[in-house]
Formats: sequence, C-alpha cells, structure tokens
Amino acid sequence: MNILFLCTDNYTRSVIAEFCANNYLKTNHITDITVASAGIRASSDISSYSDLHFQVMRDMDIDVSQFKRTQFGEKSFEDYDFIIGMSELHRDFVRKEYNRDIYLFNEVYKSQNTPVNIGAPDEEGFDEKMMELIQIFNNAIPVVIKNIKDYQN
Repeated sequence: MNILFLCTDNYTRSVIAEFCANNYLKTNHITDITVASAGIRASSDISSYSDLHFQVMRDMDIDVSQFKRTQFGEKSFEDYDFIIGMSELHRDFVRKEYNRDIYLFNEVYKSQNTPVNIGAPDEEGFDEKMMELIQIFNNAIPVVIKNIKDYQN
C-alpha cells in the first residue's frame, strides 16, 4: 500500500507525517507500506519558513536525509492508494481541481473532521507548537496505519 500525506507547501506538516511514518515502518519492519508527501504549492517560496522540525526529528533519530519537495498532481492518484490531507484547504483543493475526495489526517487518526495546523514561524510560541506537532504525528502514526488498513478491508 502506498500512502501520500498532503499539505500546502510540502515543507512542514506532510513532511513531518512522512518522516515519522517512515521511521515507524522501518522500526517495526513493516515493508508492505510506503509513504511519501506532497504539496498543492510545492514550488512556493519557503525561504522564510522555520526548519526547526528537521532538527527536532534528527534529534529523535528520525532520518530526514531523503527530504525533497513534491508537487501534488493527477499522477498522485495513480501512484498512491491512500491520500491524506492536513486541512480542509487540501480536501477542497482536491475536490475542485480533480473532483476526488481525500481523507483528513485527524479523520483517519481519531475520526474528527478537524485540521492539523501549525501557524506562522513568527507567531509567539511557534517553537513549542512545532515540537508538540512532531510528537502528535509521531504518536499518531501507528493508529493512522492501523486505521488505513481497516479502511482498505
């Protein structure tokens, strides 16, 4: 099974989900699932974005060396069995541009139709929010993988 995590710029949320999932799959010797990430605007300017999440994941011994931004497109539906967006923006984009439905991360994780948001790097408390977000994704991935398998059956 091939899973794609989708966010806006393919730099923070979907990337964290991808690398936490890859770490979980590798640690648990799960070889029948692959994960990747993409963004609906993966060519956007990210020069002002924080890269704190990469350092935090490296500190957690999560390998982020294979990071590359990927643009979401029609081919994503051919390459991936299960596409998970981070917010309504991503779900609405996919509906409008491709007339298809995708799941939201929190929908798969805890049956809630709620977004996963992080905010802007210049907001107060951003570093703490980022570290919390990484822990949320890291803790959620086993449940998400199990729930996806249930969806597929």
